[in-house]
Amino acid sequence: MRAVVLALSLALVAPIFAPGKTYVYNYEVSLMTGLPEMGLGRAGVYGNCKFLISAIDQNTLVLKIADIEINEFNGIWLKDHPNLMSMLPKIMEPETSIPIKFEYSNGTVGKIYAPEKVSDFVLNFYKGFLNFFQLNIKKTHNVYDLHEAGIEGVCKTLYSVNEDVKADRILLTKTRDINHCQERIYRDMGLAYTEKCEECQKISKNLRGTASYRYILKPVPSGIMITKADVNEIIQFSPFSEHHGAAQTEIKLTVVFLEIQNTTITPNPVEYHHRGSLKYEFSKEFEWTPLQFVKVTDLQVQIQDLLDHIVTHNAEKVNDNTPLKYLELIHLLRLACNEDLEGLWSKYKNIPSHRLWLLEAVPASGTTTALRFIKEKIVAEDLSVVEAVRTLAAAVHMVTANPETIKLFETLMEDNKINANPVLREIVFLGYGTMISKYCTESDNCLVEFVQPIQKHLSEAVSKGETEDIILYAKVLGNAGHPSSLKSITKIMPIHGTAAASLPIRVHIEAIRALSNIAKKESRMVQELALQLYMDKALDPELRMLSCIVLFETNPSMALISTLANAVKSEENLQVASFTYSHMKSMSRSASVIHPSVGAACNVAMKILSPKLDRLSLRFSKAIYGESYSSYFMLGAAATAFYINDAATFLPRSVVAKTRAFFAGAAADVLEIGVRTDGLQETLLKNPSVLDSADRITKMKRVIKALSHWRSLPNNKPLASFYIKLFGQEIAFANIDKPMIERAIELASGPSVQTYGIKVLKTMLLSGVSFNYTMPVMFTEVRRVIPTSSGLLVELSLFSAAVAAAVVKIKPTLSQRLPEDFPLSRLLETDIKLETEVNPSYAMATYAVMGTNTPIYNQLIVSRVKFNSTLPSKISAKLDIKEGDFKIEVLPVSAPENITAGSVETYTVARNIENPTVEKITPILPSKVLESFPIQILSNKDSSSAEVSLLTLTKFHRAIGLKACFKVATENAAFIHDTALYRMIGSQNASFSITPIEGEAVERLEMEVKVGAKAAEKIIKQINLNDGAATVLSKLNKILASNKNHTLSSSSSSSSSSSSNSRSNSNSSKLSSSRSFSNSSRSSSASSLASLFSAESSSSRDSARRSMVEIQKLFHGNKQFLHKNIANKPILKLTYLGFPQQKANSHRFRKSHKNQLAAVTLCRNALTLKITLTKKKQQEQTTNVRLPFYVTFEKQTNKKKSVSDNTNFNLNLVLKL
Repeated sequence: MRAVVLALSLALVAPIFAPGKTYVYNYEVSLMTGLPEMGLGRAGVYGNCKFLISAIDQNTLVLKIADIEINEFNGIWLKDHPNLMSMLPKIMEPETSIPIKFEYSNGTVGKIYAPEKVSDFVLNFYKGFLNFFQLNIKKTHNVYDLHEAGIEGVCKTLYSVNEDVKADRILLTKTRDINHCQERIYRDMGLAYTEKCEECQKISKNLRGTASYRYILKPVPSGIMITKADVNEIIQFSPFSEHHGAAQTEIKLTVVFLEIQNTTITPNPVEYHHRGSLKYEFSKEFEWTPLQFVKVTDLQVQIQDLLDHIVTHNAEKVNDNTPLKYLELIHLLRLACNEDLEGLWSKYKNIPSHRLWLLEAVPASGTTTALRFIKEKIVAEDLSVVEAVRTLAAAVHMVTANPETIKLFETLMEDNKINANPVLREIVFLGYGTMISKYCTESDNCLVEFVQPIQKHLSEAVSKGETEDIILYAKVLGNAGHPSSLKSITKIMPIHGTAAASLPIRVHIEAIRALSNIAKKESRMVQELALQLYMDKALDPELRMLSCIVLFETNPSMALISTLANAVKSEENLQVASFTYSHMKSMSRSASVIHPSVGAACNVAMKILSPKLDRLSLRFSKAIYGESYSSYFMLGAAATAFYINDAATFLPRSVVAKTRAFFAGAAADVLEIGVRTDGLQETLLKNPSVLDSADRITKMKRVIKALSHWRSLPNNKPLASFYIKLFGQEIAFANIDKPMIERAIELASGPSVQTYGIKVLKTMLLSGVSFNYTMPVMFTEVRRVIPTSSGLLVELSLFSAAVAAAVVKIKPTLSQRLPEDFPLSRLLETDIKLETEVNPSYAMATYAVMGTNTPIYNQLIVSRVKFNSTLPSKISAKLDIKEGDFKIEVLPVSAPENITAGSVETYTVARNIENPTVEKITPILPSKVLESFPIQILSNKDSSSAEVSLLTLTKFHRAIGLKACFKVATENAAFIHDTALYRMIGSQNASFSITPIEGEAVERLEMEVKVGAKAAEKIIKQINLNDGAATVLSKLNKILASNKNHTLSSSSSSSSSSSSNSRSNSNSSKLSSSRSFSNSSRSSSASSLASLFSAESSSSRDSARRSMVEIQKLFHGNKQFLHKNIANKPILKLTYLGFPQQKANSHRFRKSHKNQLAAVTLCRNALTLKITLTKKKQQEQTTNVRLPFYVTFEKQTNKKKSVSDNTNFNLNLVLKL
């Protein structure tokens, strides 16, 4: 035993390979993706091959692969069997037949050499095998840990060495923690605006990885030999807490020593280039889409065919598969070169439908070629201003940032055509800062040269005193967030001498705001500067409050927050004191899950400050912060609002609102909106009467009058300004000043706008209008690729795209033929009928993907969310402009089976290059697993059972001849684990449909509008008291009066609420007692009806029922008079007069009044509602529901006479029974 230990301590250093010999190893690899439970669907790949190693000299070896066999698996784990992919080895043979060379010394793999013909994909597979030979064995330790370089990066590795004396072998294990790495190798796409949330992942992580190696080593005279080794690596991911389940990719590798051959491997007679080290080398991983397997033969032809397919299949409505086709189009455009894009543009630039899809997809592809193409088209003026704005704005956020794209934006900044358009200039300059920020986030090599052009422009603008340019350049530096910009920004702050102090306060505000993004990288430097600004009591209070905001964005320490608290104690400016106090109080009251240290420090600071500051009203500045976070879902949000005021201002000087989201262990600033009211304050204060105490209407009139004097403002003084930030990057800002208002007025009242409007109107009336508008959008493309110990990648991706479309057809019908250039006055003599068909549709698809994505095969688990909606409508409008008669009819249309439908499905998918158009899909939950669980069907009720794994829910609702149906069906894996992740796994479907009830189809819905002096003729008729109105009204008043007396007599024994109600009704009756006979009768009827229907005691209700019987008899006996006069005459205020619902719905009542049932709402002249149900005796019956509205508008003239503008609305609903 001592001899073995001695041999181990002396010779156990590294594996050795003798020159002139070839060592043959058998290599097996397996990658499986799915849930960890057995019996569920999984997707993966099996591989088997041989590796041959020969030593050229002492430190240089040759490695060759042979006998490759690849199998794919897509099915039920431990039940189905893998399928052989026989063509893949032949496809890979031109590369795998070429040996590679590598350096190896003392158990460390050094430089790797290979010809250019060997792709990075094949070379990384070689590295997966060489990763076994990366051993750092210490002579004097059995258990130790270190940071070891490997294919996944430099990660923490634990070694354990044991000896097996009987078998004369050494057992070695090492475990790599992929979550603790000095240098973790991975690549992200679409995460430039996010940052890691450390506090979110202290308890649970969304992504974990670990690899365990086991070696059987055999001592040999000059070292050791690996006789067998295996790896078991797990990469798991969950969008929620990992404690409640996660999807995983399991990698298993096995190396077995076979033999030693007495031959050597000869490298190919080609030039070998240095191709890096053992670390994984990325190349074109993001060109391999996991959503579909695209085999490129003729790229330009394939893009043309796909464009034609998309346009053809979305002519009438959006197809459900269009979002996926749009993502496929974006993928193909990523592979296109500049010549391909030019060829597509020359073919489709004059075809509007194809042009739109092309211009939307090119910036979404995110390549440097796409940005260069957009730049060339803008400079050549091939794009309209709207198209240029849309494509540039999309390119800023979708194009991958690299030195070349940054340089392209720099050249755009110098272009005269861009600078001539204020909107394009703003997008380009702000986009330049955004591109620098994105590049510095994803790269460690963030050069100072990127921000130097802006710093130079800023210095020139300061020397020339160009305020607007200074503000723009400060915003650009704020978007870039480069630490080297801090010096330039400091020069325009009031602390840098008299030159900076003389600049307008707007410049100082933008300089302080620009510190926010720099604070994320250099928080200490920003804290010192912001604290210096805050402590300077000579500064404007608004600047000090903005400095307080920046301080809290740097996650200040306990000492810094205590310093602020002590400063507030002696603060003389109540605005600053109130703002700081409210900010600390909001932070101390929050859940403090995201910022626990800041919340705890603010909690201590609140004990230092006086509670008197909490009593300050809203006239003083405030800061409000709130957050909510769920550790279970690892999802949360935070919102902040800043209200900066001044004691001398009528409105707040500044209002800022911002939101922040936390998801899957990451954080992002979602939206920020800020508004300032500088010039608006000045304009309002020029009219002192605005501040006088007066009623609300008077104040509004004074404010409007004050704003009408905006022309007296100077050109350089804005009325107000606002800015918008998206994901921490300012995307737009504007100053509402005198020149802007004048330009808007000139544009709106210009002859070109009027001429265009008249031209469109005439075209619509003469020939009709028909157009189809489509808008595709790619919401999200977030991808992360992680190398594994096998040399293959595991990808985590999220794709989301949507397409909205609308088809509008307007067909005019005129009572007389009009010439092409008719005057508009002819419309007064023409009856117009417009038949309009509108068919809006929407489709959205989201894909969450995990698995192996390579250029020759895909083995993935996919969760797909699909949503589509369509709501066609048909409207007919009849217009008689001269008489003021307008009638609108909503006609029935043939609707699809489901107006809205959505589904969530989780499945595994396998594709390979042998047959790229064929996908093998397997549901995660096989049907046989679900057969053992009963199906529960619910109708018109909800289920709260957590044990239901198969559920069908159906709800119906019937109204106006239509039946609405809402269906939900779900099959999930909650029977395995009742968690959020397992409830998502499976299949969920929901749909909403509206169908006509058989025999009760809706014929049409009508609305009539009457405008002008004769508007009331259709509703109001004068009541002639000689026709019996006095008799009817007196009887009605007598009945109601008796009920009122009975109510008053019983109110003494009722509750206090009932007494107060009776008194109020009595008072209302007294107020109207001084009117004429007709008016007094009506007012008394109103008060009596109010007391009748508001009676609460049992005796009052009995009296009410008795009175209702007499009222019904009165109405039945005078039905003709009521229908002719009272039904159309508004006499009561907001009181419903009609028959009880249960009485009106009774069979006897319907039988006795089968011809007509009138329910009348009687109110003032402001509103008249009439519902008439008419039932015909024919088999096909029609029901008319008529809702007429009569509105009177009164206005005062200079002669103090009242002038009425009357408008009459009739809403008719026609049902076919």
